Amino acid sequence: MPFHAGPLTRRQFLTVAAASAGALTLQAAWAEDHDRWALLADTHIAADPEKVVRGVRMAAHLERVRHQLLALEPRPAGALVNGDCALTDGQPGDYARLLALAGPLRQAGIPLHMTLGNHDHRESFWAALRHADPRPLRSKHVSVLETPRANWFLVDSLDRTNVTPGRLGEEQLQWLARELDARPGKPALIFGRHHPVIPSGSSIGGLEDTQALLEVLAPRRQVKAYLFGHTHHWEVREHEGIHLVNLPPVAYVFQQGDPSGWADLQLRPGGAALTLRSLDPAHAAHGKTHELVWRA
Repeated sequence: MPFHAGPLTRRQFLTVAAASAGALTLQAAWAEDHDRWALLADTHIAADPEKVVRGVRMAAHLERVRHQLLALEPRPAGALVNGDCALTDGQPGDYARLLALAGPLRQAGIPLHMTLGNHDHRESFWAALRHADPRPLRSKHVSVLETPRANWFLVDSLDRTNVTPGRLGEEQLQWLARELDARPGKPALIFGRHHPVIPSGSSIGGLEDTQALLEVLAPRRQVKAYLFGHTHHWEVREHEGIHLVNLPPVAYVFQQGDPSGWADLQLRPGGAALTLRSLDPAHAAHGKTHELVWRA
């Protein structure tokens, strides 16, 4: 089964809440939409909840996203967090704080499914989240999340902690090919950290084995989208019929004018609606929807 920080019991929630920065309100669970997914990236949470980088208190931004997710009706089936969960180098305290901040989501029945970025530390992450599920790959944090309308393939492009470029590696690419071939009949969405290095994409610090990944994805027609973070930039485009979704950061942006926030994905027959939820409701892109049509 795919690894996630799953729903909490009330007792577990109170234990987590006690470790967080402020008072937390218990939320009652309500009807969920199995085709609705909250997509987050670049939370950059530090052990210190008051830590500020580029004028942003990262814990406060995640709290705001959390409140928005808890207010959704119906609530999403889950939240996917695309790497750089931690601030700089994946300290254990960073992940403890992340779990504390996410406690109300989990108590409300919204699981978190996480990938790793270059500012994460794989072993510290596994230890903090007490990862007990069987690992498909011992050297990488990967999983397959099967849902009614699509299959999510969570891949791990963390190469070296606090070193910018990413790499999937031959073992993981072979695993991905096998898992895709075992599930040909449903749309496949690939959720990985680093941006692909292709024409019109930034080549700085991206996925070093982009071409090898494309050789796996392109001929397998069930692959409909590759969703990534890393650049702290919101953009939706296509390459060979595959939608490339660059998720906005929850934390800070690199370029002035870019939005921070998250994306609201609603799966539909033949595609999906992808809506930006900016933390600044006055941002020009806030609330705008991209209609993604799956390739045949």
